Amino acid sequence: MMQLELVASAYRLVTEVIGVDKSDAVLVITDAAKFNVGKAFASVCRSIGAETVLAMMPMTGEHGNEPPATIAAAMKAADIVFAPTTHAITHTQSRLDAAAAGARIVILRGVDEDMLIRGAMTGDFKEVQAITAKVAEALTGADTVRVTSEEGTDVTFKIGGRKVFRLDGFFQEEMGFAALPGGEAPTSPIEGTTNGTLVFDYSMDSIGRLSRPIRLDVKDGKVVSVDGSGEDVQTIEKYFKLDDNARNIAEFAIGTNPNARLIGNLAEDKKLQGTVHFAIGDNKSLGGDVESTIHLDGLMVKPTVVIDENRTIVRNGKLLI
Repeated sequence: MMQLELVASAYRLVTEVIGVDKSDAVLVITDAAKFNVGKAFASVCRSIGAETVLAMMPMTGEHGNEPPATIAAAMKAADIVFAPTTHAITHTQSRLDAAAAGARIVILRGVDEDMLIRGAMTGDFKEVQAITAKVAEALTGADTVRVTSEEGTDVTFKIGGRKVFRLDGFFQEEMGFAALPGGEAPTSPIEGTTNGTLVFDYSMDSIGRLSRPIRLDVKDGKVVSVDGSGEDVQTIEKYFKLDDNARNIAEFAIGTNPNARLIGNLAEDKKLQGTVHFAIGDNKSLGGDVESTIHLDGLMVKPTVVIDENRTIVRNGKLLI
């Protein structure tokens, strides 16, 4: 019975949002944990007549790690790639290479059966598209951003000249991919300009729901210290040891989806309208210059966002646009 629900939801996304045609060569890449979601998308694409290949790959270990070479090669040969995988391939060279080859890539990082049929996936995608466009428009052209929260966040950074993207669920030519569920307007802070304190107060990639907030002190664009529960701090410090750029403040984004839920999974948490997330590590996919083996998001539920010192666009988690 659950598989029927998954197929029904996948059909809406495949036909109404991504627009798969029977002339498309479709590749669905998944892993053991997300196989049922991958099978639903493959079934729908095959049912409408598209040449469809379903490929199972091993888990990559972490968001931002490269998929196997065989998968990377197949991605470049496809017209459309659906990627319901445990770990995101968004910030990988394989994804960039496939996009350069002309593939339209649909990222479904961490999407499980429940997420496919409830919450952020069930909303009005046209509404999400309109809200996301307004947020992106407000950030475009801004120079400085300050983010604060009652939990202790107080950080400033520059985005002047950086592209602001619209991850609204629909395919974005400028990014080379779509992200489902849709609902965020991300950009990349200019390297070296982020200073202050970030407090992730709900969830973080590779940890999930936080037992207590995580505080990151940032100087000149890099994390210089971390405080939180001992286990969470150890996890983050482990990733910092992977490469010299893992401490980079890579992303700032505002959530824009009214139907998103807080479930302890960043794939949906960060899409909730009025939330903010930052990422550490790689920012090349967002127009930056820093390459890292990781890209990990952390969420703030009730932030306040002020651009250019005089315009508040989010106040205590409420979107004002």
